Amino acid sequence: MSRIKIAGLGAVAVAALAAALTPVIANPAGLRSGVEKGAALPAYHPVHVTGPDKNTQTCPVCKYPRNPAVQAWINTDNEKNVEALIGALEKASKKHADKNFKAFVVFMNPNREAAETLKGRLAKIGEKHKLEHVALTFLPGPDDAAVKGYGINTDAKVRNTIFVYRNRTVDAKMVNFDADDKGIAALHDAIKQVAQ
Repeated sequence: MSRIKIAGLGAVAVAALAAALTPVIANPAGLRSGVEKGAALPAYHPVHVTGPDKNTQTCPVCKYPRNPAVQAWINTDNEKNVEALIGALEKASKKHADKNFKAFVVFMNPNREAAETLKGRLAKIGEKHKLEHVALTFLPGPDDAAVKGYGINTDAKVRNTIFVYRNRTVDAKMVNFDADDKGIAALHDAIKQVAQ
């Protein structure tokens, strides 16, 4: 074989290897979480700490079955990212109020904090951000049936799973969402699609 053919084969091999490794680099652990786009979201009953259903265990998809909405399931995410997400959802809730847009942040409680302790912590976050629309909610722990029903991966590497939906049907999903400018822009675009 000539040197040109060998060099060409080497370049093809490198390109093939890079293509094979790209998904691993983009998502090192190969983690998946949440039901897929097009899936119907099942009923569940989180404890509401803020929002219109405060101090209830209202089922979000039962009470608001046709509304455009977001559910952000928080597993091991950091406070800074969660608070930036909450701020973005409150802003979106105000912007799309005429479309009855709803936003729910579901704390999966992976450390199984006592209910009263977690309620107090979430209430402080709500006060800090002057939440009027976003529902901060929680579950007793990651073994709650809702977690399985929504297909949420409880691995600590999965910080969050976000569903954007209307008519109980998932239109977009984000896993390990970063609430930076790029992430928030993508979230707002997804919300705009369901709030039309």
